[in-house]
Amino acid sequence: MRLETEHGTFEVQARMLGRVEPVDGRYHWDGRIEPDERIAALVRSGARQARLDGVAVRLTEVDPWGGVLVRGTRP
Repeated sequence: MRLETEHGTFEVQARMLGRVEPVDGRYHWDGRIEPDERIAALVRSGARQARLDGVAVRLTEVDPWGGVLVRGTRP
């Protein structure tokens, strides 16, 4: 997958899961980018906004193994 940030574009491995939330009727998804020190460093420095394969995502946190958790919502 391609992760685009204001600091560059990176090829990453990611696992994603999604669901439609009945409360708002929107598709919500969460996932994890496999450990990559470059991406983890961006998140630790405060980067949050990105695009994963062209879809807007939020980089939420670095997990204990160095992976980065991501979250997104589609109409």
